[in-house]
Amino acid sequence: MDSIVTLHSIYFHTANVALLCLCINVALCIFYRKKLNTPFQRLFYYLIWNLSIEIIVLIASKLGYSNNLPLLHIYTLGEFILFSYFFKSLLNKPIFFKKYFWYFILIGSLFIVCNSTWLQSIYIFNSYAKTFVQLTIIGYAILYFYNLIENQVFAPTVSKSLRLINSAVLIYYSGSLFIFMCSNVYYENAQVYDIFWIFNALLNILFQLLILIGLWKVFFKKKIL
Repeated sequence: MDSIVTLHSIYFHTANVALLCLCINVALCIFYRKKLNTPFQRLFYYLIWNLSIEIIVLIASKLGYSNNLPLLHIYTLGEFILFSYFFKSLLNKPIFFKKYFWYFILIGSLFIVCNSTWLQSIYIFNSYAKTFVQLTIIGYAILYFYNLIENQVFAPTVSKSLRLINSAVLIYYSGSLFIFMCSNVYYENAQVYDIFWIFNALLNILFQLLILIGLWKVFFKKKIL
């Protein structure tokens, strides 16, 4: 029992650190919004979405709603659309990606909605939809590195920040893929469940910190005289 309480406490603190990093990223984007070019503006939309869901989760928890899984279903749809929109500004190849992008978004969104409507209740983990979204985002990140080899579109400073952010995406989503894929199984074992979510929270801290460094490099880049 003590070990479970300790794990809950560790998770609580790591999740709060990740939330703090997210708040800093959003605050920086708001304060320096005039310096945001297209990719960073679209990343900002995702960060706002992420923070909005986190705030709603906190409010729901204060009001006594312990099951926040319906919010995960909603978050997953926004995560898919907004990250796809972000990577659309970065990916020029393969050509069919841009040609069929909106068709893919429509089909993917319908799958996520149908999964929450008929396949997996909004009161359990949407492991099918979440796995699909994470694999998609990992695919985007890999394609971005391929595009870098083929074509360097952005200025060197911006490109360095985008590479850092893309690495953050690849690390976080690759690391947490199996956590969400098997989340309904872990849910049955409280101790294992907590361990995996602590790991996910730590990955989220790294994810937010790398984004913070990437944003910092753009906002406070050194001027060459």
